[in-house]
Amino acid sequence: MSSVIFLHENILHRFKKLLSNGRLAHAYLLAGPWGVGKFETAFAVAKLVNCENFSSSELGFCDECPPCRKINTNGHPDVHILESSRGETIKLEQIRDLILQTQMRPFEAKKKVFIIRNSENLTTEAGNALLKTLEEPSAESLILLTTSVPEKNLSTIKSRCHRIYIAPQPNGRLADYLVKDYAMQDSSAGFLASFAEGCLFRAEKLNEADAVKQKNEAINNFVFTRDSESYLKKVLASPEETKQLLDVLLSWFRDLLMLKLGQSEARLVHQDRVHDLKSAAQKLNVNDIQAVIDQVVTTTRLFNDKLNVKIALSLMKARFTERSERNG
Repeated sequence: MSSVIFLHENILHRFKKLLSNGRLAHAYLLAGPWGVGKFETAFAVAKLVNCENFSSSELGFCDECPPCRKINTNGHPDVHILESSRGETIKLEQIRDLILQTQMRPFEAKKKVFIIRNSENLTTEAGNALLKTLEEPSAESLILLTTSVPEKNLSTIKSRCHRIYIAPQPNGRLADYLVKDYAMQDSSAGFLASFAEGCLFRAEKLNEADAVKQKNEAINNFVFTRDSESYLKKVLASPEETKQLLDVLLSWFRDLLMLKLGQSEARLVHQDRVHDLKSAAQKLNVNDIQAVIDQVVTTTRLFNDKLNVKIALSLMKARFTERSERNG
């Protein structure tokens, strides 16, 4: 677990208050964007409900008592995690195993905790099997489901859980953390925080992938190079790189629009390229920039629908170049 910033202290304080007042429910659905720290927060709640120093710890767990240490090393017999990656299904057999565990008394914990990660991956059969347990829970069990796509969860599952939304961190706070813990420059941290939409895990993954370098390559090769054909050919060979290019272009032209509308430079995503933004803004009017943004949005929809976006990107590049040269 990278940092307490991952844990969303406001959510933990809420659980601590519920537990203190004897109002803890039997099942919760923790919803929020991918990479926002839902699982890490659920994992912390497992410690909170079993910590020996609950009353004296600020977040509800101390991380030092035997239960906390066992949970941290995945060695606690009463804390069960049903893992599933994005897009991976959770099958009926897995839920049946979990249900059997809920019917047993805790070995040593105050409360058995079951974490189902990415609950939108439950098959219909698995979701229906879980309903009875959610309707008639054991008093000694707590079930925590996490989801990035709440609308893909069965409505019957959602109706039987108390729902808690975990919001992204403010970009400024996340950027400060990246500067402090990763020794990043302010401009790079600001870009990652904004590009990751306030989600720490996503920002860490972007940093590992050298996203700042990649986004600058995208800008250099698409915006500031007249012939982008070879670059586009390379990018289009990878769905991940294609999506990243579209995301970078959207953020770049939104920055241009903000500059043209007189917004503060402090609000720009591409803080490391303010000079280039100002230069590009001189060659485009507001209508031109909005037209490019509309094209990026349309192309992104095509990409999300699994359609070929080669022609759309090539046309976007040609029209953008034409507008720049006409006004430059």
